[in-house]
Amino acid sequence: METLITGGPLFDGTKLYDQGSVLIENGVIREVFQKQVTIAGATCIHTHGDLIMPGIVDLHSDSLERSIEKRKGVFFDIEFAILNLDRQLAGCGITSFCHAISFADNELGLRSPKEAERCVRSIKAFQTSGQALIKHHTHLRYEVGSTSSFRIIKALVEEGLVDMISIMDHTPGQGQFKSMESYLRFHTDEYDLSSNEIQEKAREKKGKNHLAWELVAELAHIVTAAGIPILSHDDDTKDKIHLIKAMGVSACEFPVTMEAAKRASQLGLSLFMGAPNLVRDASTNGNLKASDLLKEGLCTGLVSDYYPESLVQASFMAARHTGLETALSTVTSGPGAFLNTPTRPGFLTPAADADIIIVNQDHSWAHITIALAAGRLIFQVAPPHYSSHTPKLLKGA
Repeated sequence: METLITGGPLFDGTKLYDQGSVLIENGVIREVFQKQVTIAGATCIHTHGDLIMPGIVDLHSDSLERSIEKRKGVFFDIEFAILNLDRQLAGCGITSFCHAISFADNELGLRSPKEAERCVRSIKAFQTSGQALIKHHTHLRYEVGSTSSFRIIKALVEEGLVDMISIMDHTPGQGQFKSMESYLRFHTDEYDLSSNEIQEKAREKKGKNHLAWELVAELAHIVTAAGIPILSHDDDTKDKIHLIKAMGVSACEFPVTMEAAKRASQLGLSLFMGAPNLVRDASTNGNLKASDLLKEGLCTGLVSDYYPESLVQASFMAARHTGLETALSTVTSGPGAFLNTPTRPGFLTPAADADIIIVNQDHSWAHITIALAAGRLIFQVAPPHYSSHTPKLLKGA
């Protein structure tokens, strides 16, 4: 069965065309046209001037944790949370989604190693259950110094349950927590611990930091040997960039200083920033703004971090700081190429999975009208303008 999507501008992950069409057969892209076409016998989806583009690829989101624990200390079943999050993501135009699951020995609740492992296994089980509308991937966040997590992650890698790894170091005095005050504030908000308990935890973490990084080097070797992409989290200095580069890390997410970001780019590392940061034009911790990185031409891609709805809008807001093609690539081919799966997420190209969205920009905020994953219709709305066939000028063009 053939399906033709036509009737609007088309972004293929690299180039933006004034008009374009995509022919789909058996869930795979058969041909991409740089004009509006008709195909006899094909089911036609006419966009009436709305943008045709690849489905959004999200490399990092904590949304599952937030879906399980909607309020502090109030937990829902993991399978229930994944099912409903899956439907939400389809409406966000996200067709490839990496669940960021944190592994840290001394953390509580969902970020304890055993609970984190349970989340990973539940994600993989859901992906193969026949219920998933989109593609679900696992992004394991390894906290520096976590020995129990090291053993669990190593076993999960060997089982083939890991799609991506990131290294995070929340030791106070560097990275995200430049001061003990910021460390105390975060852990007081997140966990039911006294100030003394938090400070003891910080002292223990600082004391083991050197040995902890030796464990990171061993994990990085295991992960890169398995061909799994590896990132570093909250990098703040040139020395940190040189350290992670030597370990085989190939990307930085949420660099906290421009110095670190520029050195990472010079060394060939990809750079990913938060879409909520761009939409708000501010970091929640007062660190580097995504807009500053875009202005320097250094941003490889955007991730939702904690707010999946922000990604589609952020891609158009990025066009204020860079060309529209580059801006759209930050949520499609930029992260898609890094994920590096054979289905070619983030690109509209022959033989790639037909992960495609149609985006309307008639109002203040861009929104998804149609989403397909592997050619399957997973989301659709019918806005009033669909009675019109007049092409529209893309905002940001």
